[in-house]
Amino acid sequence: MAQEYGSRHDKETGGEIVVSNRFVKWWDNFWYHYKWTVIVIAFFLLVFIVCFAQCSQRTLSDTYVTFSGGVVLSEEESTAISQVFGGLTKTEEESAQSVGLRSYAFFSEEELRTLYTDPETGNFDNAGYNRAKQANVDRFSSLQDYMMTGECSIWFLSPTVYAELDIKNDIGVALETTFGNRPASAYDDYAIRLGDTELYRYYEALQVLPEDTLVVLSASFVFGASADEGQYARVKELYRAIVEFKAPN
Repeated sequence: MAQEYGSRHDKETGGEIVVSNRFVKWWDNFWYHYKWTVIVIAFFLLVFIVCFAQCSQRTLSDTYVTFSGGVVLSEEESTAISQVFGGLTKTEEESAQSVGLRSYAFFSEEELRTLYTDPETGNFDNAGYNRAKQANVDRFSSLQDYMMTGECSIWFLSPTVYAELDIKNDIGVALETTFGNRPASAYDDYAIRLGDTELYRYYEALQVLPEDTLVVLSASFVFGASADEGQYARVKELYRAIVEFKAPN
């Protein structure tokens, strides 16, 4: 009886080994032929999962404005500025829109040299300057790419960035088109000087931005958020509210 049990047990164990060996052989064959396919699929699946997790946690805004100039804004400063703009969109009929602020620090040549020159000794940090200059170029390139997405239509730009982008000859909307005339705070036919607006003087949160920051409205695109007529109309109303703001008595 014991011998019979031992024989049957050996057969069962042997069967498990056979099955296991078949699986190993199949896996070896599969991996040999499809290894790179599996690796590529796994890579893109991982990227998708990470991006999806990040996007699901990110708070999206109804409207975006963008700043680019010689100031690096903290998260607290950006939030405070966003809240000012969001408050301008509130009406008796509608609650305030969520206005997000995107920021691309960009320094003029003079600003960069000042940043990397010791004010006491006059020594110039050439290595630091060169690194900062390349970072400046990279951020400007990112700004140009973002501008072409059509996702943003209100821009707060330093005079240097404004000139480099050549907005007035590219995608800018003339002030006369929006307001019917050229406002007193106009810098030229396309831009408003932020420091000359009542909004800037009234809200301390905005005063972290340089006074010479220029406010520009860009034309709607055939793609992106600005392609939506309703959304673009709301953006224009926000732009007008920024320029025409009157401080409460």
